[in-house]
Amino acid sequence: MTLAEAQRAPETPFANKYFTQGFSQSTFWLRLHIDPAAITKPLASNRLIIRIRPPIQDQIQLFDPLHKDDEARLTGDYFDWETDEYQSLNLNYVIPVGQAPRDVWLRLRTNQSTLTVIEVMTVDEVRAADRRQEMGAIMYLAMLVICMGWGVLSFIIQRDRLVGMYIGRELLAIIYGLVMLGYFRALTSGWLPAAWLDPISNTLICLFVTYVIWFDSQLIRQFKPNPWLYRATLSLMLALPVEWALQLMGKAHLAIMLNSYIVFAAILLVFITALSTRAWRETRNAAADQKPVISKTLLVGTYVVILIAVLFNRLPAVGLVPMQEGLLYLNLVYALVSSVMMMILVLVRAYRLNQRQQNAQKHLEMAQLEIAREQARRVEQSNFLKMLAHEMKTPLSVVRMAVGSEYPSPRINDMADRAVRDMNGIIERLLQVEKLHDDQLSIQAAPFDLIKMVYQLQAALPNANRLQIEAPAALRMESDARFVQIILSNLIDNAVKYSPSDSVIVLKLGQTRDAALLRIENDIGAIDAPDPNCVFDKYYRSERAQAFTGSGLGLYLVKVLADMLSGQVRCILLGQRICFELVLPLANK
Repeated sequence: MTLAEAQRAPETPFANKYFTQGFSQSTFWLRLHIDPAAITKPLASNRLIIRIRPPIQDQIQLFDPLHKDDEARLTGDYFDWETDEYQSLNLNYVIPVGQAPRDVWLRLRTNQSTLTVIEVMTVDEVRAADRRQEMGAIMYLAMLVICMGWGVLSFIIQRDRLVGMYIGRELLAIIYGLVMLGYFRALTSGWLPAAWLDPISNTLICLFVTYVIWFDSQLIRQFKPNPWLYRATLSLMLALPVEWALQLMGKAHLAIMLNSYIVFAAILLVFITALSTRAWRETRNAAADQKPVISKTLLVGTYVVILIAVLFNRLPAVGLVPMQEGLLYLNLVYALVSSVMMMILVLVRAYRLNQRQQNAQKHLEMAQLEIAREQARRVEQSNFLKMLAHEMKTPLSVVRMAVGSEYPSPRINDMADRAVRDMNGIIERLLQVEKLHDDQLSIQAAPFDLIKMVYQLQAALPNANRLQIEAPAALRMESDARFVQIILSNLIDNAVKYSPSDSVIVLKLGQTRDAALLRIENDIGAIDAPDPNCVFDKYYRSERAQAFTGSGLGLYLVKVLADMLSGQVRCILLGQRICFELVLPLANK
């Protein structure tokens, strides 16, 4: 149809700046009446701007009776941005104001929805509107970048597959926003052939829709949706190769129209699939860490918001309902709202998964600790039984020999008495260690004389003259006399048992301002010198010391009780002599 034919054809008026006939391959002629007398504001120039949105419309041609040049005036995403008469994120024409009223004509043909906003504005009005639009577009894209940045940080911290998919979703959402807002056309100007701009834009739009379907289906899959609905949702992804094939065949309008209806079907199907999830019902009585990481209300509520945004934008785009102010960019609002809602949803999911992993790690550590404790208990029990079997065998043999003798000699009686004392000593130490492990021993401090205690212990020895004491007349302490007596008794018994029977044991006592010092020294004799690093270990005995009855608990008790009294004890080897040094505070409260 020519301009002359269009001017003679019947007209269908549209009352406002919105024009929409859904998806159509028809060519539409739009008449704009320009009346200079209707302009009430003072003009900075004698030019007006015809501002056309969105910038993804394919071909728009202007016919102005005041333009006498034969060159066609064309704009759209079939043409390079640099050729626009007035360059902005939109499609624009510059026309003179003129002296008398006139009609200008626009010829529109597009593979996209015919939903178009057409405004005639002064230069100042356009510049102000463009600045507002650019600020809004930058804020919009910044929000998407923030969402993607959060996804990248979350993925670095925790390699969650769904978060990785979310990053891809946001990257495509940003590219989709650049296409729909006009940045893609402006940024590719000069280096991307204009003929490639529309096919690439259409491909990216279809890819974004398909990826969103895949992401949503993978998200909902974790909550056990109806399997048939889930498969039906996934099947919508098969539309992508069909759309690309249609574009290669030159049927781009069919590909875009199919994609638009796929959006309808996808959001409705995803919403119904989210409603069908049954993970919450199946885990109603399960443990907290077995339940879904988000509530069904949050999941379904997210898709309710997205469904409303899509319907309000898509219905006017396909021409089913009239266009209203604010609905033009609702497809972008959908991308942003869905990004933010998905970020919140994935954030809550990631946080709760992390909490579960931490709890699982704690349970694992506790289980490992319990296993280690059980192993330690078994080792302890094994060492105890080995010690008991080894150390009680000889004394019991002596006692059995004495009992079995009809007329035991004094020597046998003496050996039996010594065997009973040895067994009694082992049992006494075992009882003391058991009390320590059960926390039945507590410090009960009271004043006493350490020197007097040492002499009482000396008097109880069979060969008291072997113990040579070098000490002051008195040394008063305020500590637990029971603990101190056990410590001294074990140190003295250890020296008597393992030193040669005719050797002298030297015990020296002294004090500083706040501590009592004790040093007991004896010959090593025929037995091996113990390892100073192991001598205070539980059940430790040197190889040759096994010839003597003992429990391996005496020096262990010395170390534990000294620590309880805030004291110190150490073993020193001096050639063929061994020395134990003990430091105890004079006052232990």
